[in-house]
Amino acid sequence: MIKWRKYGLYFLILVYISGAIGVVYNPEFFLPFTPFTLLYTCIVFLCYQPVKNLKFTLAFIGIAIIGFVSEVIGVKTGLIFGHYYYGNTLGTKLLAVPLTISINWALFISMGILISSYFLKNKWVIAIVSSLIVTSIDVLIEQLASNIDFWHFKNELAGIHNYIGWMVITFITTLFFQEPIKKGSIPISFIILCLQLFFFGLIFIINF
Repeated sequence: MIKWRKYGLYFLILVYISGAIGVVYNPEFFLPFTPFTLLYTCIVFLCYQPVKNLKFTLAFIGIAIIGFVSEVIGVKTGLIFGHYYYGNTLGTKLLAVPLTISINWALFISMGILISSYFLKNKWVIAIVSSLIVTSIDVLIEQLASNIDFWHFKNELAGIHNYIGWMVITFITTLFFQEPIKKGSIPISFIILCLQLFFFGLIFIINF
């Protein structure tokens, strides 16, 4: 099991490196694979987590549900993140929100909690730092989102409203689910975070 888990991680690294280069030079071919990449990233992440621990698993699912519901409210009302709508790159939608977006929320917040808890002990400080990490990733992705048809804001710009929404929801969710998620694997969180930063960072640098 450990052997195959490592192979899965190595393949994930290859997917992100080749995917970043591919999206730059042939986006029409590579972007449709985005939903599968997100799903595979989640699978690899969970392979390194204590999924047999019911509290951890329920917390991860809980974060995914909260993220999805927040997005549905956001898309329908514009109250949480501002006025925006989703493109087609992220795959099948339910209530105008891609189902894969729940994976993003669960992954990002879980990684934020685990990375923050590696350096910090106070739950309030962990919640603050985690929300800063997650929102920072969103800031980077926002620079590319409309170009790769992830989502589109009015005038193609995400305002301060969007980032405040991310900070508040991440902070509250982190406080609520922090303890069970902290039982997870920190190293895999660092690796996947680096892969995300590499992927979006490389595309941003080359395109802009």
